[in-house]
Amino acid sequence: MSHFFSDLKRARIAGHPIHSMLVHFPSALFPISLVFDILSIIMQNTCLACAAFYCIAAGILLGMAAAFVGAMDYSRLSSTHPAWNKASLHALLNVTWLILFSIIFGLRVKQYPNFGLATSLEMIISTIAVIGLIYSNYLGGVLVFGYKLGFDEKDQP
Repeated sequence: MSHFFSDLKRARIAGHPIHSMLVHFPSALFPISLVFDILSIIMQNTCLACAAFYCIAAGILLGMAAAFVGAMDYSRLSSTHPAWNKASLHALLNVTWLILFSIIFGLRVKQYPNFGLATSLEMIISTIAVIGLIYSNYLGGVLVFGYKLGFDEKDQP
């Protein structure tokens, strides 16, 4: 049991990094919300706009969880580590995308439960955030595969 709590303090479950487990959800939910919004406008279908809303809501919740455990990992990274600048940019960008999607959520939650189609402003914000998310996911990949962050020391080559 003490190993379990030791793992949790290091943001791990059974030795595996929790951040890496969670990031896939917002990375999929935010882009699919944009796809649903585009389709809802093309098809004039508010059910798809509703689906986009719920994707954004779930993406925010899981994104905040990923950010929390990512911050735990980041706090253990020395500012002298060669990956520190990329990790800092990765964190800053992902928080930015979370904020932008939270703004969209805030604009849409006022319509609940009768969702309308996304506005031009929401579409612009969502498109920028999704494109940016792709870049910050790339940075996350560099951190994991290039710098081996998230691997336990015993697993590193």
